[in-house]
Amino acid sequence: MVVRVKKSLLAVCFLMMLMPPSFAEAATHVEVAVDQLNIRSAPGTTTQIVGTVTKATRLPIVTEQKDWTQVKLASGKTGWINNKYVKMIEVPQIKYVKSTVDMLNVRAEPNAAAQILQIIDKNGVFLQVKKQGDWAQIKLSDQANGWVNIRYLTETAAPAPTPVPTPAPAPTPIQTPTEPIAPTYPVDAGTGTIALTEGVDVYTAPDFLGTVLGQLSAGTIVNQYGYANGWYTINYAGTYAYIYKPIAPDETGQTVPSEVSVTPDPIPSPTPAPNPDPAPTQQEASIRVKNADTNLRSGPGTNYPVVGNAQPGQVFPVVQSEGDWYLIRMSDGSTAYIAGWIVDLIQPTTSTPSNGVDPLGVGYNGGMVGNEKVYIYSTHNRESWRNVARNTQGSSVDDPEINITLVGKRLGDLLQAKGIATMVNQDDFAQKLAEQKKSFAMSYTESYKAVAAAAAVSPNLKYIFDIHRDSNEPRSKVAITINGKTYSRVLFVIGTANPTYLENKKLAEALHARLEANYPGLSRGVILKGTNEGNGVYNQSVSEGSLLLEFGGTNNTLEECYNTAEAFADVFTNYMLESQIAFQ
Repeated sequence: MVVRVKKSLLAVCFLMMLMPPSFAEAATHVEVAVDQLNIRSAPGTTTQIVGTVTKATRLPIVTEQKDWTQVKLASGKTGWINNKYVKMIEVPQIKYVKSTVDMLNVRAEPNAAAQILQIIDKNGVFLQVKKQGDWAQIKLSDQANGWVNIRYLTETAAPAPTPVPTPAPAPTPIQTPTEPIAPTYPVDAGTGTIALTEGVDVYTAPDFLGTVLGQLSAGTIVNQYGYANGWYTINYAGTYAYIYKPIAPDETGQTVPSEVSVTPDPIPSPTPAPNPDPAPTQQEASIRVKNADTNLRSGPGTNYPVVGNAQPGQVFPVVQSEGDWYLIRMSDGSTAYIAGWIVDLIQPTTSTPSNGVDPLGVGYNGGMVGNEKVYIYSTHNRESWRNVARNTQGSSVDDPEINITLVGKRLGDLLQAKGIATMVNQDDFAQKLAEQKKSFAMSYTESYKAVAAAAAVSPNLKYIFDIHRDSNEPRSKVAITINGKTYSRVLFVIGTANPTYLENKKLAEALHARLEANYPGLSRGVILKGTNEGNGVYNQSVSEGSLLLEFGGTNNTLEECYNTAEAFADVFTNYMLESQIAFQ
């Protein structure tokens, strides 16, 4: 009998060893880890390519075969992708629940002693956000969630979308010869079927800072059940989701969806009188300071009292010129004079660039002086850690406040204390993307604006560090204890699509070697990534001293990353001294 049991246990262990990794990890989806990935008709690199998907796209898993995974596409068809270019992830299924009893308490925390936020009955249907033990968190409103005991909940169908009201006919507008009437934009676009004219991200909520479920490619036809504030409600993988496509006026002034409507008739609206082309806005001329400690005076001459000073790279708008002097406007609204022979005049333009930020970096890098030699920023500025993050849906581990930017700030403070002029960027790139209605995939495009602006402002800028934290790696891989102190391990990432990447790589290898000598095991080494494995450039073309640094992963802590910042600051300062680089 004992022998039989032992044989059974051995058989079970053997079967578990044969199981594909996805079973052990309970993966439900793959997430594309490269910029463009081929989808093939069958497993193998010589089979027919049936499509491509872009980075960060999530696709549900159908089945697996060795190094290949069959996935379901947004069109409903299936295809095969190579596992080396994707991450296996678990995407929680969107679940709606309702109470099985009347007068059910909804509490602020997952315990019976917590504050009661609301009382619900059997009629309400709620989105289940997450589970914790015997408790489930449900969405009460756009601003509030609450906890209920799961013994009183049952799964149910998603609530039907709110019916679209039939708009009342608009009164005929009264035209006047001097004041044309602007077109009226509809509150909703009705329901029907739409064909997408370009690829779009699919979100769990109408919010660019929310969780991305996947992506729909151009030409995809989807059902839409309502429209508000630029967002369509659609059916995605059997649940309600959202895509952003604003309604735009056509050539006649009518307001129509920016996709081609297949089923519903276009919504009529009155044809307005044509608006005249707006006159271009004349921008102010500016000057950029060239010399250190440049005097600002109360009048146009060296005999006037000094009222302040400016540093190289600082930019000021010109109020007027008097001989060889410029009257400039300061950030507090006051004015001062500066000598024209120690500044560069920047001629005004008639329009603002389409990205909303001019080459001088207006709107970025607040507080930058112009003498900085080190610039620190975080492209994915809301990356956080599992023990503190407030957004942990799907593979996201993000937080708007407790995030990787705190590590960059700590590193900057340490370098400043050691006498190295450092700028730490405080821009919220995630928020800027949301404001511009751009997806997460545009993060490096957005952060590049700030990096390029910093390089233009500070002519001495040499070292540019983009601070990240890695993904869901086990602590055994991303944490290390040295002399009783625990650190998050550092990984250097170099983009090979940058033509001068060998110089960036040389710097990374030099710092890796110094970390190994002083903090053995703290560095995970230097890896190279081309466009087939990610962005490929990572803004490193701006300077030969640019690096992307992964400080640990989601399973580290902020304190461990702070410890690593101290170690890195120590090693980097010694490197600068040994390289005989002068700094103030």
